[in-house]
Amino acid sequence: PMDAPAWYRLDNVGKFYAAQAGGGAQTVFRIAATMADEVDAAALQQALDEAAALFPGFNVCLRNGLFWHYLVPAPAPPRVEPETLPVCFSLHTGPASVLFRVTYHRRRINVEVSHIISDGRGTLEFVRVLLAAYVEARYKVAVDRAPYAGTEAAKTEDSFSAHYDRAAAGADAQPKVFRLTGWKTDVDPTYLELHYPADAVHAAAKACGATVTSYLVAAVVCALRREMHGAERQRAIHMDVPVDLRALFGSTTLRNFFGLAYVTYVPGDADEPLAEVAARVQEQLAAGTQPASLKRRMMRMVKLEKNPLVRAVPLIVKDAALDFAAWRAAREVTCTVSSLGRVQLDDAVTPYVEGISALTSPAGLNFILCTCGNDLCIGVSSRFVSLRAARHLVDVLAAEGLHGQANLNKSGEQVDAALRESALEERLAAIGAAWQERKAAAPARDQGRLGERAKGDRP
Repeated sequence: PMDAPAWYRLDNVGKFYAAQAGGGAQTVFRIAATMADEVDAAALQQALDEAAALFPGFNVCLRNGLFWHYLVPAPAPPRVEPETLPVCFSLHTGPASVLFRVTYHRRRINVEVSHIISDGRGTLEFVRVLLAAYVEARYKVAVDRAPYAGTEAAKTEDSFSAHYDRAAAGADAQPKVFRLTGWKTDVDPTYLELHYPADAVHAAAKACGATVTSYLVAAVVCALRREMHGAERQRAIHMDVPVDLRALFGSTTLRNFFGLAYVTYVPGDADEPLAEVAARVQEQLAAGTQPASLKRRMMRMVKLEKNPLVRAVPLIVKDAALDFAAWRAAREVTCTVSSLGRVQLDDAVTPYVEGISALTSPAGLNFILCTCGNDLCIGVSSRFVSLRAARHLVDVLAAEGLHGQANLNKSGEQVDAALRESALEERLAAIGAAWQERKAAAPARDQGRLGERAKGDRP
């Protein structure tokens, strides 16, 4: 491979996530591979050396300029480590922090990447190469690897800027959004993997006339619907569904390059069956993933960055503005559902990989879908203390005859503590709701008493 450049520009989305740098709310992707055998650390290090040489844009650190952040190559090659940190733990703590890590635990290989440098699809390309190199080193198996399609420059291209078309930018109408409420934790988010037989989920989706993604997004809608009461049911469950833009624009970048489709669903007074919800979701995703729709939203994101006034503002002011924009954007959606689709590994690698899972550090509630072989994983990330949303999703799928297994990042004692906190939260919420009802009813009772007195005062 060619020598790494002296520095790299951040892509449009990376600039938003760089504004989080140093804080506790950093967005980190995690893709984990469950192997057939215990992980061999030496073989994994050998594989990481090869993958990092092929994709030098991952082994980087963040630097601050006067007007923008930028990336520089890390001073040392990356090292694999046994897993000791919490899932999706912050990567950036200072100028020497490398923005990705590779760890292992028993049969698991974990790759965690800051959203500053890549998205789920770009990270997946790195993971594919890492696993192929690991299988070659560990099992002495020849892997007939297809070379990466992109040039060295294309791997780190800012495809948002490369394909910017100001005339295509446009805004979307915003509905009245239902927001999940409840106690949150910033220090101990829940990371949950729900594993289902992929063939059974595919058959259930096919029976509804929907794609697997539309079917599972609809299942999430039905799960969240159970959290809505009274007037809330007239608000919209509004979801971000990130869409990979590489195929649309012919890009081979490993940096962030995705657009957003949206799913909006207002439950109303009656609960529609999952199949009907899936049909509505599929219709919206089909419209939202049309090139014109994706381009309109993508160009809108880039247009702000290209504004000459914004470009001239010092970095500290930009970061504050981008932080506020991210906060506003988070309030405009109920949750995010991402899909990595079916993960295709090299044929020689497949026998050694039992499954692939994906998670991301959440602002509130996030779901990531991915399939490898006959294992379909729904990664659930939540800052909410209560696990009701995940429990509702399991119940919705169980009602469809789908049953699977769960992996959780917490011990039995931690789960018990979370359940106690959740029960307390629900009791306090019920007391608050009862008090509000009594308060609302008080004027009517007082008005009735006044009317009775007035009648009694008449001659």
